[in-house]
Amino acid sequence: MKKSSGLSLLPFEAEGILFNLAQRVVLTRRTLGLTQADLAAKAGVGLSTIVAIEKGAPTVQLGFWLNALWALDLLQPFADLTQLGLGTAGSALLEAQLPLRVRSRKRQMP
Repeated sequence: MKKSSGLSLLPFEAEGILFNLAQRVVLTRRTLGLTQADLAAKAGVGLSTIVAIEKGAPTVQLGFWLNALWALDLLQPFADLTQLGLGTAGSALLEAQLPLRVRSRKRQMP
């Protein structure tokens, strides 16, 4: 069964972050004097995608968000996110001890 992709399907915290990020995109675009069509062309996405991004629609693919953020020179915070927890000796040791795969447990038959 296909589920509706509404904003209400997001956790409350994620909904707020998405809204704030969308507002940041709008503010930066306007600060740079770009129209939505200009941003769409620069990001290599359609105008409707930019409209959806600026509304904070949760259905927009992450790659399209990253294209828009790159076009607005706002990509660095995402690059910083990729380094969370890395760089410490403890995290390297912990990572070395983790299994390569995590498998689900077999169900017990009644």
